[in-house]
Amino acid sequence: MGRRGKQETAVPMADGIATGPSPRGLANRAFSITTDLAGQKAEITPVLAAFGTAGFAATHWCHDWAGEPVFYSAAFAEEVRRLAGAAGLRIADVHAFSGTDATGITYSDELFAAMALNRAEFAARVGADVLVLHLPPHPVPDPAVAAQAAIQAVRRILPPCRGFGVRLAIENLVGPAHVPALYDALFAEFAPDELGFCYDSGHALVARQADLLARYAGRLVATHLHDNDGTADQHRLPGEGVADWPAILGMIQRCGYCREPNLEVHLPKGADLADFCTLARRRLAELWGAARR
Repeated sequence: MGRRGKQETAVPMADGIATGPSPRGLANRAFSITTDLAGQKAEITPVLAAFGTAGFAATHWCHDWAGEPVFYSAAFAEEVRRLAGAAGLRIADVHAFSGTDATGITYSDELFAAMALNRAEFAARVGADVLVLHLPPHPVPDPAVAAQAAIQAVRRILPPCRGFGVRLAIENLVGPAHVPALYDALFAEFAPDELGFCYDSGHALVARQADLLARYAGRLVATHLHDNDGTADQHRLPGEGVADWPAILGMIQRCGYCREPNLEVHLPKGADLADFCTLARRRLAELWGAARR
């Protein structure tokens, strides 16, 4: 685990940013980053190691969240927990499976429930306490219809997830059904300790839903922070798009969010993994400090 007492060292930065002190010296705030930074099938050991070296305190497990369903075993969960610990990271939350690929596997309510429960059990085994959900997995044009489907899905998996000690969190998505009416219906049906909110800044930007974070700040239990140009879900570093970071991070601070703010950025083609992770941690720390009220 080996990060306690380590001397501050100079860290070379990418993209022309000057060399400076280690990112651990920039802010006391602990931050998180998603494991699919280099792809949801990327070898996990070097990714976790890069996160720890860059100064992240936690990670959001986002491997195998789409495509062909992958069921995790207890042995796999134990190995993931060991690797995260070796990197000095805690696994804060887990992304549930959403959808299928083109291999002929068809989405069904049974598959969704089975995968959600597998990920909830995995979360409990690795020490995470929040499971982030895409609901419904396939957008429905009518928000009222989508809301009823989502409510039924949550009802089905809520009791066993609570048995694992895992709280559910609905992530805002981009689509005709993913409007405040859908989330309002869900939050009216389930208590805050049953169902929370995962704020995805990139999705909110593309969907033109700037007020979403303020609207559901009282339910906030997870974050997917990333930037884009407003036209597509590009998963850029904060500050590389058009998102209003003083407003976003200021709201997260004011609402009393006590978990690690989490980046959901993607490694640019050709970028060095370690350098990019260091840059990502530094960028979020600087914006977080600038937004402090």
